[in-house]
Amino acid sequence: MENGWVRAGPGRSGWLALDPRHMGTMPTLWIVHRDASVRGALARLSAAGSDALLGEPSDRAFETSDPPRIVLLGVERDLEAELEFAHRHAARTADAHWILLPRPGDQHEVARLFDTLAAEILVFPPAPERLRQRIRIALAARPAEALSARRVRDALSARFSRFFADLELPELLRAMDPRLAAAPLLVRGEPGTGRSLLTHYVHIFGGGSRGGFARVPCEGVGTAKSVREMIRDASESPAGRRPSTVCLEDLDRLPLPLQREIRGWIETAIPPGLTGAQPNRWVATLGDDPDAGREGALDPSLAQSLAGIAIRIPPLRERPLAIGTFVADTALEWCTTHGERPRQFSPAAIDALRDYPWPGNLRELEAVVARTLAAGLSDPIEAEQLRFDEREQPLESVSPAGQGDRDEAAEEGPAPAAPPVEAETVEPPVEEREAAPAATPPAAPGNDLLQRLVKSVAHQVRNPLVAIRTFASLLPERFEDPEFRGRFHEVVGGDLGRIERVLDQLSGFAALEPAQTAPVNVAALIEQLLEERRSRIQARRLLVLKEIDSASPFALGDEAQLRFALESLIDRTLDWVPERANLYLASKHHPSGLRGGPAVRVLIRFHTPSPASRAPSVDATVPDDLSLRYTSIEIVLAELVIGSQGGTLTVDTTDAEETVILLDLPAPA
Repeated sequence: MENGWVRAGPGRSGWLALDPRHMGTMPTLWIVHRDASVRGALARLSAAGSDALLGEPSDRAFETSDPPRIVLLGVERDLEAELEFAHRHAARTADAHWILLPRPGDQHEVARLFDTLAAEILVFPPAPERLRQRIRIALAARPAEALSARRVRDALSARFSRFFADLELPELLRAMDPRLAAAPLLVRGEPGTGRSLLTHYVHIFGGGSRGGFARVPCEGVGTAKSVREMIRDASESPAGRRPSTVCLEDLDRLPLPLQREIRGWIETAIPPGLTGAQPNRWVATLGDDPDAGREGALDPSLAQSLAGIAIRIPPLRERPLAIGTFVADTALEWCTTHGERPRQFSPAAIDALRDYPWPGNLRELEAVVARTLAAGLSDPIEAEQLRFDEREQPLESVSPAGQGDRDEAAEEGPAPAAPPVEAETVEPPVEEREAAPAATPPAAPGNDLLQRLVKSVAHQVRNPLVAIRTFASLLPERFEDPEFRGRFHEVVGGDLGRIERVLDQLSGFAALEPAQTAPVNVAALIEQLLEERRSRIQARRLLVLKEIDSASPFALGDEAQLRFALESLIDRTLDWVPERANLYLASKHHPSGLRGGPAVRVLIRFHTPSPASRAPSVDATVPDDLSLRYTSIEIVLAELVIGSQGGTLTVDTTDAEETVILLDLPAPA
């Protein structure tokens, strides 16, 4: 026995502290040095307690011992014995904290030679307090998984299940086999199929590689140095002491000379000049058919190096039966995350989604589901409410006085609070494009209004066409189904009626004569329009509340054009107001209500309860999607007319359950 330490056993040069309370447990600390007296001194300096194993670099006791929490390695003279020790034990002690103890002046050489070992360097002999502090810090770093890592793992697992629940991928089982944890993996598929998701899942759950995940996007990368820097960033993360996974995304986008250089890395597993933890596994993704007319196809020799395990993910168009389940699961996850009650997509909506080509595959479908759910509160969601194209912007509330501000904002990009709407932007028919300029009142509308007019036409024509196209594709195979024929008549007939209404609105706008400004009795005009719709109001059992100013009712404008604008707004409002709801209309003269001049203000306000609070008697077919009000062609055309008369029109849906439409019309002085 020497200094409280005894020899580990016959024939061993190491020292093991014996304590009955710790027999059979893994050692906390390895103390490795060529000189036995120095090992004892380091044991006293570190105050390691009883769980320590002492020995020289060649001692076989380290080979049979369990991995430690800390390795204290003294490096001497030529460093050869210590380098060989680190080479033999670094892989299985990847979770340990290494502390190297070189002689003064050898620090830089030690750092150069132990370049791939994530280690801390302290000059020998270390100050006792500093050594004990570093050991305490290393012991305090528990290997338990942090809450953030657990959340990432659970979210990754849930998303993986949504993306691949319908697929059988036998090669995936091989990729997850711990015995093949170091085997290269090649994942082929179109963008959006979940290639990166699959590789990350294999990294987290397959083979026990708990280190850093280095994602290297190869598009636009031209040098080996850039690739090494991306790998180094992951290696220097808190998890970087452990073996890491390197994922080369779109590997065939790299220049061929660089591909051949990386092939050497994969075959030797060590990129030259890379310090820190070395890659434990190489993973690569590429397109479904990398040789089909692409610049810079995959080098054949590199493909052979990655051929250990290969997985192909089919595109979404080859998996139409997966769409219904994927949409349902994605909608449930979205609603749960945002604290909403679960909502569903109707069979017609699912059919429309199956009919779409999905160039962006599951990632694009996931985005469409999220945009559609965020755009409204309908349940179930119908085909015409799907939001396919994120570039489509909503029609904003219009105030000509603020036109300059809106133009500047348009140059900077869409407003962050604008709700996403609608499907792809589509050019309207030629007749529609020619009709708008012919109907332009004296003041030509700006490009902003014309663009929104085109978008509103596309919106209200595109949505019905989705359902019509879906039913038309199903008609040959389901023609004998009477239930389908009835549904076909109902849906297609209704959608054709919506398209016809859009054309009627455009035709009415085109038929307007050039404006002839004169005093117009706005109060009498509102009363007349409401009277003409009395039967419709009664059928819907609406309560119309009016405060009409008959004392000063006159506005300046063209009576036919103002009638067209007010008629469009009232008709669209009657469509939006739920059955048995209240509709409030008011008009009032303001001495300085429009740019400092006199004006007649018209207010239309109605309440739309959310589906959760709606009474059973309320018409459930009324659209809950407030963004439809922004893209309504009636709103856009009314705005064009009101603006040409020198007035303003504003639509306010700040309150999700109330809509306010406000018109300010110039009045005689």
